[in-house]
Amino acid sequence: MIALRRETFDFGILPASFLVPRAESVASLAPIQRRLLQCAYPSRADPAQTVVTLTDAAQALGITHTNAAHVIDTMHAVAPSEPSTHNTDTEPDGLPNEPEVRVHHLLQFLFVQTFARPHAQSSLRESGSGLEHTGFHTEAGGTRDGDGNYNTTASPPRAGMRSPGSPHGSPAKRARSSNGSVSSISLVSNGKEDQLREAFTVHHFNALAGLLVEDESRSAEVGGSSPGGGGGGNVCQLTAAEVDHLEFLFREVRRDDDAGDELDADGPDGGGPRRLSAMTGLFAGADAGALVPASAVRDWIASALGHYNPGEVRSPLGSPSRHTSGASSSSSSSSSGSSVGSLTIEIEGLHRGTRVLRDVDVPAGASVVVRGCADAVVYLLAPFPYVTVANCVDCVVVVGACARALRVEQCERLTLIAAAKRVTAKLCHEGRFHLGVEKRPVFVGENRGCKVAPYNTWYEQLEKHLETCGLDASACRGWDAPVVLGASEGTVGTGVELLSAENFAPFSVPFRGTSSSSSSTQANPFAVPPEYVRALDTKVRAVASLRLALRDAGLGEHAKRELNLTIQAFFREWLTSSGSMRQVYDLARIERGE
Repeated sequence: MIALRRETFDFGILPASFLVPRAESVASLAPIQRRLLQCAYPSRADPAQTVVTLTDAAQALGITHTNAAHVIDTMHAVAPSEPSTHNTDTEPDGLPNEPEVRVHHLLQFLFVQTFARPHAQSSLRESGSGLEHTGFHTEAGGTRDGDGNYNTTASPPRAGMRSPGSPHGSPAKRARSSNGSVSSISLVSNGKEDQLREAFTVHHFNALAGLLVEDESRSAEVGGSSPGGGGGGNVCQLTAAEVDHLEFLFREVRRDDDAGDELDADGPDGGGPRRLSAMTGLFAGADAGALVPASAVRDWIASALGHYNPGEVRSPLGSPSRHTSGASSSSSSSSSGSSVGSLTIEIEGLHRGTRVLRDVDVPAGASVVVRGCADAVVYLLAPFPYVTVANCVDCVVVVGACARALRVEQCERLTLIAAAKRVTAKLCHEGRFHLGVEKRPVFVGENRGCKVAPYNTWYEQLEKHLETCGLDASACRGWDAPVVLGASEGTVGTGVELLSAENFAPFSVPFRGTSSSSSSTQANPFAVPPEYVRALDTKVRAVASLRLALRDAGLGEHAKRELNLTIQAFFREWLTSSGSMRQVYDLARIERGE
C-alpha cells in the first residue's frame, strides 16, 4: 500500500497571491515546466536528477529572489530528504553556494499548491470526485470563505470575534464548547481530508504525469489532454525513473496485522522503502527505458491508496484510530503501533490550563499540532519533525526541538520559545518569538507588533533532543534577521522587530528529569548576544542591591514582619492576576500524575 505524504499538504501550501501567483491551476504549470527545463542541468550529487539554481527558479516562477528563496526552502522542508548546500570551496564549478532545486520536486510542489486554489476545488465538485462528501477541512490557520473556498489571508482570532465557518469565535469559547470538555490531547489521522487530497491527486494525475516527462517529443503527446486532469484527451507514457520521481508525493506503508495500523515500510533488504515503479509491478522484466501508460499508473495508485473512491466515503484502511483523552490524561497510552511519519498529536481547545508532552509520551516520528488554545501554557519537551501552533491567544508554547519546520498561524499575544531548523509565522499579532533557529525566521502577511529574541530557556534533555533533530546550537543563529514577506504597502514598519535587551528575561521550564548524567543540559546552549547578557546582569545586580539595602536598613522585628507581609501580599496578588497561581496548581497536579 501507499499513502500521500501528508506533510507536503500540511506544511507545503503557501499563500498564492504573491508567493506563487502563476500556480493558479494544474494547467498553468506546463509553461513553468518548459521554462525550468530550458535552464536545467544534471545534479552534482545525482546526475540522474535534473536541477536548477534558485535564480533560475525565481525567473521561471516570475517572483523575486527573496520570495523564491522562501518557496524553495518550504519545498525542501517537506521533501523526503533535504539537499545539502553546494560548497564552492571544494567544488569550484561556478555554481552558487546554495542547495540544488530538483525540477521534478518543484513541479510536484507547485501541483500541491493548486490543491488550495478555488479552481481546483470547483473542478472536483463538477466532476463528482467526492469533494461534497468528504468535506474540506483546511490546513491549520486557514479558513473558508462564503463560497467554501480556501482563504489564507484571514486575521488572527480575537477574544469575542467569530471566525468564518465556526459558531464559536475565540479559542476560549471553542475550548468550552466541546461536550463540556476543557481540552483534549489526541492522536489523529484525518481520514476525510486524506480522501479529499487523494481524490484531487488521482483526478489530476494525467496532468501530474505530464510534469514528470522531460522529453519534449513525448510531452507533446499530451497536448490534447484535458487541462483539468481526469479522463479525456491523450495520456502520456512514463518510464520507471519518472514514476520514481513521485516519491515527493507518495510513501510506502505496510499493514501491521496485529495492531491494524499503517506503518512506514522498509524494503526487503532493510535498506529503505522500495521504489514506486517496482511496487506497481508494471515494469517487471522490462528494459530501463520501457514506457507504461500514465493511466495504468494512475489506476494502480488509486487502488494502492486504499482511501480513494469517487463519490463514496469509507473508513481509511489501516489508519491510526483516533484517541481522545480527558483534560488531565496523557497521549502515551495509544502510541504503540502508530504510523511513523504520518501521525500527528493534537492538543486542542486548552483554556486556562497547562499541558506537557515529554519524549516518553511521543511516538517516534510524530508531529504535533497545538490549536485553538487560550490563556494556556504548553510544554512540548520532545523532538518533532513538524510543529504547528495555530489560532492561539494569550498562550506560552515551549518547543523542545523541531527538525524540519515549525509554523505559527493566526495567533495573538503568543510567546513561543523554540529550537528549530526553520520557523514561519503568518498573520500573528503582538507575539514574542524566542528562537534558536538555523534559518532566518520568515513572517508572511500582515503580522503586527511581533518581537523576535534570543532563545531563553533550557531543560535537561534539550541537547539530546537537538541532536536527534540534527540541530547544532552553535549554528542556530538566524533569529535576529527575520524575513518579512507580503506585508501591504503603507504598513508602518514591517510588524516585526527585535526585542529590546531591557525586556529580555530567562524562562524557567519547571520540570526536571531523573538523570544525573553529566551530559544532560544544565544551561541554555544557545548563544545570547552580549547586550542581552548585560541587561540580565543589570537586573540581577538591582535585585541584589535591593536585598542588601533591606538587610542594612536596621529595621526592627516588627518592621521586618510588616515588610514581609506586604511583599507576600503583593506576590499573592501578582500570582492571582497573572494566572501564575493556576499554573502552580496545574504543575502540582501534573507532577502527581493526576
